[in-house]
Amino acid sequence: MWKPIIILALIPLLGAWLARHWFWTRIQLQGRRLDCGTCVSDFRQRLGLPPGKRGTATDAASLGNALRECGLALLDNEGDRPAKARLKGAQVARVMPTLLSTIGIFAMVSQRVPSGWAIAGMLLAAAAYTLVRLSGLAIEWRAVARGTEALRETRALKRADDEEEVVRCAKASVWNTVGPF
Repeated sequence: MWKPIIILALIPLLGAWLARHWFWTRIQLQGRRLDCGTCVSDFRQRLGLPPGKRGTATDAASLGNALRECGLALLDNEGDRPAKARLKGAQVARVMPTLLSTIGIFAMVSQRVPSGWAIAGMLLAAAAYTLVRLSGLAIEWRAVARGTEALRETRALKRADDEEEVVRCAKASVWNTVGPF
């Protein structure tokens, strides 16, 4: 009975992994090669937000991630409830598959639960996390649009080509938020 559960749980996980690879990994590798001359902390300050934790990166992929995060923060500051829920829920939801996997591993080691059921439970938790994150992609797209507006208003980057590449990386980075891995 646990085998069909594993197969059903693998469908959204593999789909999210393929989408993440197809839409994000290729663009991230291209964006890592382009130096925009502005670090993430300066970029966030120019958009009107406090500097972030990863403040020294200057490549387009890192600035694209920062643009998406800034867009979420700007939407949150404007009172957008789904953006606030996405920001708060991301931290809690990211811990949940890891916690359930740890519980599953200890259950297998202590032989309280058959290993097939423990693996099925761990994969089901990761699949549920992935589906919840997939359901919030519209909020991420709105955050990228809001961040792009702020970027164009403030002219935080020196070159227009850099702006386009950062926006391209920000649109692709939405897929980075989907999987539990």
